[in-house]
Amino acid sequence: MGVTFSCLSRCYRALLWLYPADLRRAYGRDMADCFERALDLEWKRRGRWGIVRAGLHAASEVLTVAIPGHLANEWLITGGLSLVINSGILALLVGIMTNPPAYFHH
Repeated sequence: MGVTFSCLSRCYRALLWLYPADLRRAYGRDMADCFERALDLEWKRRGRWGIVRAGLHAASEVLTVAIPGHLANEWLITGGLSLVINSGILALLVGIMTNPPAYFHH
C-alpha cells in the first residue's frame, strides 16, 4: 500500500488548505498525522474498504469543519448579508416597476 498511502496522504495534506488558516496552522500537522494513522489502522482492519471509510470520514470533516469554519468569518457573513439584502431590495424595486400599484397611476 506504499504508493497508495503516500498519494492519499499528499491529497489529504493538500485538502488542508480548505480549513481556516488559524486552524490549519495550529493543527494541520496533527490532523495529517491522525489521518495517516487512521489510514494505516483501517488498512490493517478492513483492507480497501477501510481506506474508503477513512477517506469518507476525511471528506465529511471538510464539509462539517472546514467549510463552516470559513462561513464563520465575519467578512464572509457581512458580504453574504449585504448580497441578500441588496438582492431583496432590487427584486422589490423591479417588481414595483414591472407591476406598479394602483396608487401610482394618475
